Amino acid sequence: MPLIIEHEFIVAANKQQLWQVLTDFSQYKNWNPFVVDCECELAVDNEIIMLVVMGKGKPRRQVEYISKVEEGIHFSYTSPKKPTFLLRSYRSHNLQVLADGNTHYQSRFELHGWLIPILSRLLGSSLEQGFSAMGSAVVAEAERLARL
Repeated sequence: MPLIIEHEFIVAANKQQLWQVLTDFSQYKNWNPFVVDCECELAVDNEIIMLVVMGKGKPRRQVEYISKVEEGIHFSYTSPKKPTFLLRSYRSHNLQVLADGNTHYQSRFELHGWLIPILSRLLGSSLEQGFSAMGSAVVAEAERLARL
């Protein structure tokens, strides 16, 4: 059974402002409590290199690969092509314009593979807290930009 962490937000900012926050990777260090550093040229098959804070531990380097980009709407990335039966991750960001001009933001993370029962026990709560904190920080930063 996969581990799935999903958060949805209504953001008081337009889609372009939210997209800017999500894709200006060099600025993550200024507002993101979970991914405290990030390098990426947003294009399919490119690496996204992140420094991720897991609980109280030392930040760890995580390298994934961009799997899909729909400019201004969606981007996703997955773990490197290694034995997928052991562990495979998938992360996506989806944006949708609402009738009132706000933006619906969906953040989704999935882990699949045989190692899930172990990883869920060891890292599940840290992952949940991290993705929740990042989602809230994305919203706060986009709304801050919208007020400028």
